[in-house]
Formats: sequence, C-alpha cells, structure tokens
Amino acid sequence: MTHAPDTSPAPLSAGNEHPLIDIPFTAVIDGRRYSGDGLSMTTAQVTGLIDRGIDGTQNIVRLIFDFPGFQLALSPAAQVRVIDDNTGVLVFSEPTGDHSAQLRQVLNDYISGDLTSSGRLIRSGALAQPKNGGSGAPGKPTVGQRVRSGAATLMVLALTVALIALAVSLMQARLFTTDIAAPGRVVPEGQTIRATADGQISFIDAEAQAGDVLFALDTVDGETLSIAMPIDGVAQPISVTEGSTVLAGEPLFAVSPEDAALTIEARLPQELLFEVQQTGGVDVTLPGGAEFRATLAEGFRAPGAVGSDGLVRTNLVPSIDLPDDTAGQVAALSVTRDAFGVDWTTLTGEALTEARAFRDETVLPIFNRITQNGDQ
Repeated sequence: MTHAPDTSPAPLSAGNEHPLIDIPFTAVIDGRRYSGDGLSMTTAQVTGLIDRGIDGTQNIVRLIFDFPGFQLALSPAAQVRVIDDNTGVLVFSEPTGDHSAQLRQVLNDYISGDLTSSGRLIRSGALAQPKNGGSGAPGKPTVGQRVRSGAATLMVLALTVALIALAVSLMQARLFTTDIAAPGRVVPEGQTIRATADGQISFIDAEAQAGDVLFALDTVDGETLSIAMPIDGVAQPISVTEGSTVLAGEPLFAVSPEDAALTIEARLPQELLFEVQQTGGVDVTLPGGAEFRATLAEGFRAPGAVGSDGLVRTNLVPSIDLPDDTAGQVAALSVTRDAFGVDWTTLTGEALTEARAFRDETVLPIFNRITQNGDQ
C-alpha cells in the first residue's frame, strides 16, 4: 500500500533549547554510515553498530540529506559520544561554522512543512501535494489541441519535403552539372558568313537581297573581296561595323530567311559533345531569367578536327519559341547529367511544386481556420 507523504509539522525530540528534529538523514563517521534519529543546530543523534573506540574523539562527519535526484552533504566537525552499542550523539564543535547556514535552512523548511519526508527521502511540500486538489494526471487533449497538433505536423511534413527537394537540387547542381565557359548567342536560324581572309571591313549593306553585295573586305594582301548576299532574307552583323578589323574564319553575319526561328549559336568543348548528345541537349539561361532546354540540330555531326581552342561551333534548337527581342542576347549554357538514370532537375522541380501545393491547399487553410477560431 502506498502512503501519501507526511506534510504535518516536523516532530520534535526531547532536548534543551535546541530540540532535535526527526528529519531523515545519514551520518558518515570514519567511513561507516549511521542512520540519523534527530538533528539540531548543535547536536545529532545517530543509530547503528558503533565502535566504542571512537567515544570522545573529534571527527569530521558527513551529514547527508537525500532529495529526489540529488543529495545535500554537510561536513561539520563533531565530538562523538557513544551512548550504547547502537546509539551515539554527535556534538558539533563549531555550531556556527560554515555548515550552519545550510543546516538552519533545511531545519526551518522542515519545521514549516516546505520540506516533507517520504521514508528516507526528503521532498518538497509543493511536489508532495497536487495543486488545487487535482489528481496531477494530464488531461485528455481537446479537439482544438488535436487539430493544432495535426496542423503543426502537416506543416513540418511540408517543410521537410521542401528541404529534401532543395537539398537534392543543390546536390544535383554541385555534382552533376557542368557549366560551359563559352556563352551562347541567340541568332536567327540560317547560316553564318565568316571572313575568308584577314583584313578590314570597308563596306556593309545590311539590307542587301540575294545577289547584292553584302559587305566588302580589304585584305592584308591588298585585295578587295566583295561578298554577295546568298538568299533573300535578313543579314544581322555579328559585332562588326564598317572599319572593323577581322581575322580569317571570324563570324561576321548571321543570314536567315525573314520568318526564321531563333536558335542558340554555341561553341561546345569537344570533350562535352558525348554528354550533350547523351543527355539530349544543354540547359540555357538568358539574361532576363528565362530558362529552357536546347538540343543539337537534327543531323549534327561532330567534326573530325577542331581549332586550337578545342571548341566545336553548332546551333542548338530551343525547346520554346523565343521572342524576337531576344535576338543577339548572350546565353549561359550548362550540361546536366542524369545520375542513376533519374532526371533530377525535373524530379526536384516536381517535388517543390507538390510541397508548395500541399502547403497552400491543405496546411494553410487548416492553420487559418485554427487561428480564426482562436481569435474568436
């Protein structure tokens, strides 16, 4: 049977002006433990198998008070007086010594009932008795508490999914994405006219039609080469004007039909051609923030020899229709490899989309209803 802790005032043992308080404690003398029967500011009474040889000796004794989870130990000096084989009295040599403040606090709290005893254990009176007469058992959560807990769980799940998707996206960008150093350029689909010799541009007619002279090139050999417009359409200068000095092979004009779609002119490292073909294309980012995929033109064949820079010139077909005002813009290019056969870019994008949708359609409405009910 379990008894409730005793919260009545502490009993007093007979004695002088410093009566002994029946507070549970343990005394340790020369390594031997004794049970405390009474304690005051000047003396302590203990019981146990006592060696009569310590009668009248001065010893440093340890007074130990056991609390839930910890102990309080005081070490006053005391003279041992043996009463009989099982009883002894400790007379403190310095009742006002360093131990006195803590000992007085313990005794006063025990007398007032702030401290109580349960067996050999000293307990706080506030813990020994439930507040407001309650049983102390936790009550069942209300419906509102359960709903709040569920909404918090859903919010945590949504944030967890978003964080996982973000981590996967960062891992994909760090481990499986290669940026191409040479930027691409948005140009109309058609052909590129290049310089046939080193020299200087002396004439340009950007409105020339098929058969008309498009530009004239004064070569370093003293000759003047006139290059005709090959088709009816649009000729767009590529960073050249009249008076520009050019090198043989340098792109000068992008020539295309008037209704030609825009493509990405790129210079790809030869060592990345296999990965570009394997992954189906490159990722393109324009200065305005537009992002899309672009694939190699149909019928592309890798050249047998490349220039000293190791770059292969090619046109990439974008997966979207580019507006006319993007013509001439530069584009950042990168190649993303699919680790373990999984399209991580698509996967992380879908995961983030699903997480946001779950948050907006499920978590936030529940959270808003809970907040509104709480305000009411």
